[in-house]
Amino acid sequence: MRVVIAIDSFKGSASSSELALHVTKGIKKVYEKSEIVVCPVADGGEGTVEALSSSLGAKLITLTCKDPLGEDVEATYTILQDNTAVIEMASASGLPLVIEEKRDPSITSTFGTGELIVDAIKRGAREFIVGIGGSATNDAGLGMLRALGWKFLDEYKKEIVFAKDLSKIVFIDKQDVLKELEECSFKIACDVNNPLYGPNGAAYVYAKQKGADEKMIEFLDKELKAFAKIVNEDLAYVAGSGAAGGLGFGFLAFLNAKLQSGIEIVLEQVEFQSKIKNADFVITGEGKIDRQSTMGKVIDGIGKLCKEEGVPCVALAGGCSEVTDEIHECGVTSVFSVIDSPMSLKTAMDKQKVLGLVEKKVEQLFRLIKVSRR
Repeated sequence: MRVVIAIDSFKGSASSSELALHVTKGIKKVYEKSEIVVCPVADGGEGTVEALSSSLGAKLITLTCKDPLGEDVEATYTILQDNTAVIEMASASGLPLVIEEKRDPSITSTFGTGELIVDAIKRGAREFIVGIGGSATNDAGLGMLRALGWKFLDEYKKEIVFAKDLSKIVFIDKQDVLKELEECSFKIACDVNNPLYGPNGAAYVYAKQKGADEKMIEFLDKELKAFAKIVNEDLAYVAGSGAAGGLGFGFLAFLNAKLQSGIEIVLEQVEFQSKIKNADFVITGEGKIDRQSTMGKVIDGIGKLCKEEGVPCVALAGGCSEVTDEIHECGVTSVFSVIDSPMSLKTAMDKQKVLGLVEKKVEQLFRLIKVSRR
């Protein structure tokens, strides 16, 4: 019995690596001599750095940089053995770093994300994978670009630093931009298709959860539109340019980046398709399986490759709703919730409780498999 375990973290509960360990324990209770291949995965958002560093044996790097409000925060990224840096922008510029009463996307900045890129360049990285989900910002990458050396100036040559002043930019000074950026390439893990501005843009769709009221949302949208006219308005309509408060646009316009599905980037990096050849089963999963699971998430990416290779794929989740035909059509053979009795959300999110439930569910599943294979 050869099983590949490629399970996403259960957000707020257990990591990909922790879940894989207990899936392994469940299998081994039934197939003691089974061959287990553990491949931690993520979809480009939270957990991507941990998943790739774990899968590929890379060390985590911790850096003190600026959070969205300019305070010091410790952020973590990794550099893989092929010198590719993997960064989650949320580590330095994410929404959870700002307490609710201080959330204000007119002044929050992506400067810390730029600091992570600078540090990785100094360590020799020239290839970058950057996950841009979960931001606290709406600055179109202004802060990140400032950290990389760009200066954005108003008509009086005063530097612009906040999202609320994007429309005041008149001059863009490239004199101090890091020369090494000419050698760098960026893959941006992006799983939304929002343009930079407009009714489906960064401000109207995401700024409310970042602390903006209706008046501020309208104002921020106008600022993004003005910035696009100064920089490159055509790129404002590219799907994903509005991701992370317009950070997608900043990458496209200034760093010649490519936006790509996060799970596709991760699975390509860990050579997942080669790992599942000759596998008997693949075990995947995420915290909640619903209709969105078929929209560029871990289960969607893994299911498609399993279908291509003809390998049965079983998905586990804390909660399952709207398990539609689309999930099975994308290559997932069957879906199971690990919750075995009524319980509160707090209990269901408890790490040790979840890990125990996962191990128990997997054991029962493979007992059934063993009987059926006779």
